[in-house]
Amino acid sequence: MTTASQQDTDDSLAKKHPSELYLHAKQLFETGHKDEAVTWFYVGQLRWRYHLLAHPELPPDGEPAAMDALNATLGQAINEWAGGSPKDWRAAISKALAWDAAHPNPTTPKAQYADQWQQVRAGLMQLDGYLRDNENQIRTERQAHGLENR
Repeated sequence: MTTASQQDTDDSLAKKHPSELYLHAKQLFETGHKDEAVTWFYVGQLRWRYHLLAHPELPPDGEPAAMDALNATLGQAINEWAGGSPKDWRAAISKALAWDAAHPNPTTPKAQYADQWQQVRAGLMQLDGYLRDNENQIRTERQAHGLENR
């Protein structure tokens, strides 16, 4: 993809509801762009968690339930893939954090909900630290369960 068309894609995705970022990740995953799908899954998750934290008044059977369902299905497949290479997983998380910071979020404006935005970003950074500190254990556990290590 050229830089200009990537910028158009990024600009378009930045304006979408986080659920559409999950669907973008699903499409990438299903078409073999699995590492890129991991990044977009985490962009979607970051933005959706942030949106839900900023809007606790949302009915639990609406957006929170939809996010839980996507995490349980798409998230399971993507995280299983991501776990095969903790270094690539960490790189995807880093890209997701950078992309989110560099793009506006009209669904849940960052300036309006700065505390919630930072809280959710901190959680993703904690996951990155866990992956860094436990890479060997993750690989050992995957091997014990017959899962691929890349």
